[in-house]
Amino acid sequence: MSTDTPGDNGEEGEMVKLNVKVPKRLLDELDELSEELNYTNRSEFIREVLRDTTEPILTPGAQEGVSEGYADVAAGRTMSTDEARERLGIDD
Repeated sequence: MSTDTPGDNGEEGEMVKLNVKVPKRLLDELDELSEELNYTNRSEFIREVLRDTTEPILTPGAQEGVSEGYADVAAGRTMSTDEARERLGIDD
């Protein structure tokens, strides 16, 4: 890996070059989408996609609710849709 210092792109911290192999078809789709969305270059688009997948987009309360939901599933505290309808008094 090589490192570069940040330029005028607004990124904070050290920039690290990442080499990734992807199928040609996927690269073509990424290039097409980044062009449609008016990104300056492929790297800018991929950085944005990576940020979107790693930075939380939910409010802290929503994140807590999602975490509680996963904990409920892990603990087996679930019910079928039929059970939920019956419990809530909802007809089909």
